[in-house]
Order: sequence, then C-alpha cells, then structure tokens
Amino acid sequence: MRFLLRLDNSGRYSPKDCGRLSKEAFEVVRSFEADIGNLRVSSCAVEFDLLLTNENHLQSAIGALESKVGRLLTLRKLDVRTLLLGKGEIMKLVLDLFNEERYWESHETLEEVWRPATGVEKESLHALILLAASFVHLQRNEPDVALSIMKRVCTILSGSHGRYAGIELDALVATINHIVEENAPKFFKIPVTKNV
Repeated sequence: MRFLLRLDNSGRYSPKDCGRLSKEAFEVVRSFEADIGNLRVSSCAVEFDLLLTNENHLQSAIGALESKVGRLLTLRKLDVRTLLLGKGEIMKLVLDLFNEERYWESHETLEEVWRPATGVEKESLHALILLAASFVHLQRNEPDVALSIMKRVCTILSGSHGRYAGIELDALVATINHIVEENAPKFFKIPVTKNV
C-alpha cells in the first residue's frame, strides 16, 4: 500500500535537506516493514510516499515519523481513484493545491483534466502540469531540472493571453519569463481571478 503523507515543516527543513531527511525517515519506518519514496520539502510541509507491506503498521509508522519530523498535516491513500469532479471543480482544486505548495498532488490532479482535453486547452493544461513538475523538482533540490522545465513552460505558453480556468495567463507568463531570465527558479503562487 502507498500513502502520501504531509508532515508539518515549520521552516525547519529546506529542499537541501531532502537526502538526509529521506534516509532518516527510512530509518524511522523500516522496523514497520515500510519504505519512503519521493520525498519533497516545501516551506510548510515535508511530503513523501509511505510504502507499507502491512496497513496495520500505518498508525505506528505515522507516530514515529511525527516524533522525528513534525505533526501530520494530511494523509492520502494513493493508487485509489478519487471521486470524479467536474472540470471547474478539478481546476479549483488544482489551483488550491498548487498555491498550498502541494505541487505533486496538483500535477496528478491536473492529469485527470488533461487526458480528455484537445487543442489549445490540452497545451495549456500540459504547461500547468509541467509547471507543477518543475516545482516538485525544486522541492527535491534540483534547481537546474526545475529551470529547464520552466523554459519548456515558457515556450508552450508564449502566445497565451487573458484567462484560462481563472488563471491570469499574462501574469503567469510574465512571472515564469522573469524567473527564466534571472536563471533563478523559485516558488510562486499562480495568479487567479476570484471567479474560477
């Protein structure tokens, strides 16, 4: 079984701590026949996959991780199909997740809308998926990979203007272009209108 855990960071850790944290978290859960995968650090959370061979060890593993890293913020069982929402609801969820620095979840949720999309909409959704992916790499302390992906996002969105699903595209493109020009990837929130 695979779970996505988000533990409170409270500013103690940065993406540079990913390697050390991953090793420490593994040492904490290995006695529960568990493993850690895809660890990422945001300003508010340390998030990762918790892989268990026995779900009965879940609460014990969480307790041990909380004592080492921070209190549990969210727990989500992965590889389980979520309730199907309408496109507008999914996009609102995606933006909320993104702006809460939950980039991996945003990326995964976006794919539900991207798969059936076509044309310009599919390209815009692809750019948003890549943007979320770039931030996942930044959370893993891989700034060069993040910047490379952001450059691809710039290319895809180069002719985009106005709004898409509540996103102020001109402001988004300007922000990404500035980051690419400065050659300094950093986290930011997606500018949205009040009516998504």
